[in-house]
Amino acid sequence: MTIQEIASLIVKYSPWIVPMPFITGIVKRKYLVNELKVIFFFICNSLVFEFISALMWHYKINNLYIFHIYVLSEFFFISWFYYEIFKKYLSSKTIPYIFVIFIIFSLIDSFILHNPLTFNSYAKTLECVIVVAYTVFYLYKTFDEFQDEDPSDTPLFWINAGFLFYFSGCLFVFTFSNFILTQGKPMGMITWALHAFFMTIMYLLIAIGFWKLPLDRKTK
Repeated sequence: MTIQEIASLIVKYSPWIVPMPFITGIVKRKYLVNELKVIFFFICNSLVFEFISALMWHYKINNLYIFHIYVLSEFFFISWFYYEIFKKYLSSKTIPYIFVIFIIFSLIDSFILHNPLTFNSYAKTLECVIVVAYTVFYLYKTFDEFQDEDPSDTPLFWINAGFLFYFSGCLFVFTFSNFILTQGKPMGMITWALHAFFMTIMYLLIAIGFWKLPLDRKTK
């Protein structure tokens, strides 16, 4: 089996991982605190866009403009999640300001720097940088809290790890995506396979995070 064939299989079957955290979230729904409810909404949002994107791909309709909308919705839910857990560390205005600035930049990227029928690589790259900053800040602020306990027992640790793995791993992919896509179909397929692999790991880690939910509705 060639590298291109392996890459094609990863891209084809990775979306089937998305329902895993959704199902886990349904099972644990009674124990979801505010920030974890946001992550469940994030998963629901991903499922909707995966379905729409797959449907458009099936009918050979350009679905790249859907990705422009998805980036905004994805960043909204992730920022909302970190807004909930950073309440005791940051001003309540900090993350809303970041989100507004991101919206403005994303619109500029979609309609001026690129167009809705191409990949919005600048906005996605900025999203990666901001989310990685969120994840690192979380680790920095919660480091002392984990001195006397195993962080792997806490749902937020796994979810934060999922975001850190995905967005740091995809930073290179999104930065050079438009250039890579001009290098031919094989290179493009390998690149999107890497993205699909990072995405798969993220959803698996989120599913683990849901499964680690304590039964007393308290989380860290």
